Amino acid sequence: MQKLFNLLLLLMAAIVLPVTIAAQTAGDLPRSTPAQEGVEPKAVTNFLNTLQAVPATEVHHVMVLRHGKVIAEMHPSPFRAQDAHTLYSESKTFVAMAVGIAIGENRLRLTDRVATFFPGELPDSVSANLASMTVRDLLMMASGIKPDWEMRNTSDDWERVWLAKPVSTPGKKFRYDSLCTFMLSAIVSRVTGTTVLDYLREHVFGPLGIKQAEWELSPSGVNTGGWGLRLQAESQAKFGQLLLQGGMWNGRQLIPKWWIEEASKKQIQTYAKVDPPTDKNRGYGYQMWQCLHAGAYRADGAYGQFIVVIPDQDMVVVINGVSAHTDKELAAIWQQLLLGVKAQPLATGSGQKALEAVEQRASLPAQGIKSHGQVKPAQYRFTTSKGVLSIGLGEQLTYSFDGRTITAAHGQWNYETLKQAPPYSITPRDRLKGLDPRFTTASQWRYQDKGKNDLAITTYWVDFISGETIKVNFTAPGKAHVVIKRNYDTKPLVDEIVAY
Repeated sequence: MQKLFNLLLLLMAAIVLPVTIAAQTAGDLPRSTPAQEGVEPKAVTNFLNTLQAVPATEVHHVMVLRHGKVIAEMHPSPFRAQDAHTLYSESKTFVAMAVGIAIGENRLRLTDRVATFFPGELPDSVSANLASMTVRDLLMMASGIKPDWEMRNTSDDWERVWLAKPVSTPGKKFRYDSLCTFMLSAIVSRVTGTTVLDYLREHVFGPLGIKQAEWELSPSGVNTGGWGLRLQAESQAKFGQLLLQGGMWNGRQLIPKWWIEEASKKQIQTYAKVDPPTDKNRGYGYQMWQCLHAGAYRADGAYGQFIVVIPDQDMVVVINGVSAHTDKELAAIWQQLLLGVKAQPLATGSGQKALEAVEQRASLPAQGIKSHGQVKPAQYRFTTSKGVLSIGLGEQLTYSFDGRTITAAHGQWNYETLKQAPPYSITPRDRLKGLDPRFTTASQWRYQDKGKNDLAITTYWVDFISGETIKVNFTAPGKAHVVIKRNYDTKPLVDEIVAY
């Protein structure tokens, strides 16, 4: 009997292992309060409220650290602390750190010529400019190659196609190009014999206790580098804290301190200077951006994926979400959060309860209202210009569109894990290759207006980034106005009157 009991315990442990791993990663960092770490709670509350009020913005995760402790975090429903998030170009900074570690191990040098790593992929005629391009040029986004954002969508051999492009003088002009970072990823793979992800697992993620990490792969099996890393907000916070600490973690030097100092300072001018200045034109380091706040720097990804390191205040700020105004998100740090930072601990005061209320009640708005409407339970089929939308309305609502079938609950989030790839704003070849094919959705449906013949469905892929809203207004017998909008698009994917 005891043996049977022990076997049951082992089986139960195996079943809950993925949840346990996530819990260990989300919650590892020490927690404190803003006042204990010298930050006014009201300033943090204002910061979080300002983020949520930015137009055309969804906030998925926020973490604020001071003195190595989490003093505030917010994961608006339906997003949760344990959910990973795709980082887009925030991934680039992780590649830069892999490069620095390889340099510290004497596997690589800043002055190494890019062409020497790809003898089998070089064009028949190698120009002098291509021959002179260095690792440092790639790090500064100054390869001399004009960015071609369509290349990754049409080619299966990114290294060969990129190296065959015309090259102007390297090292002179900043031209932001995710393929520069991909080439750095490929170089690290060639000098280490492993992927950037596995190299970072050994040297950084393992020591930091980061267990949940995935990175997309190119058609040739190289981590995409310039995009595609997927991490929890807490893991991003740990990485930012590691940068703040000069690469030191629990007495171990994981990344050379000198490398972080070089990578985080201005190496090249970015865009034209304007008055007033912006966070985009303060300069670029090695796969990192300079910030308006003196000495601050950041990892920066599309739609507002940020790890902001503020050395003079001993702070790290992580933001994930989808925003059309990422400049306003950064401005909230400088104009709201930092106003409350003091040199010494503060009296707790009543502001802590107000902050906790904001953190705990944060929620993304669902479309419509939870009420009784007049849509007849049935199976509906709408043929739109972008594909067929099927909706089955009964005790629950199930809809199918674009190759995905999702179940929504009425007025509350229904979570389910499916082997259906989420919508994605970019379309590189083999997109999502290297990621776990299971993604978690949170979906709910409501009526748009009480008592009317219309439906609104909201779905988020909570462990990625994507979301979509579907609105159906039954305008006349046999006809309906269908609107489908993705959260990363400014315009609807579908906005049509269709028959059903």
